[in-house]
Amino acid sequence: MRDELIAELNAWHEEDEYNQIVDRINEIPTPLIDDELAIHLGRALNNLGRYKEALKWFLKVDEELKNNPLWHFRVGYAHYYLDQLEDAIREFEIAHEMDPEDEDTSTFLEWSRNEAAEAQSDPDSSSEESDS
Repeated sequence: MRDELIAELNAWHEEDEYNQIVDRINEIPTPLIDDELAIHLGRALNNLGRYKEALKWFLKVDEELKNNPLWHFRVGYAHYYLDQLEDAIREFEIAHEMDPEDEDTSTFLEWSRNEAAEAQSDPDSSSEESDS
């Protein structure tokens, strides 16, 4: 049953059916959502533009799973689209250090750094707000 669920989630991801993923995982009682499901849910929420929700799920996983460049990329991605550029840069730098060959990480790191530099040099831009 578990293997079938994961296969179903992966198939929906490949078909860009992110709402299906969210709906299916939301059928599971929250205490039973393990790290693997939390990561699937966070990824789907990121793809739906629901970045704050995605971050909540990514941050729930065990520390050992956070030692993964893809985890740091996904967290950085959410921060990037929430305009939390310092946090995005930090996560993309970690991901890049762990996997310097990943082109998506390099691209988002460059974009984040450029946007942060532009924001600092533009006196009319508002300061970055944090949801801490």
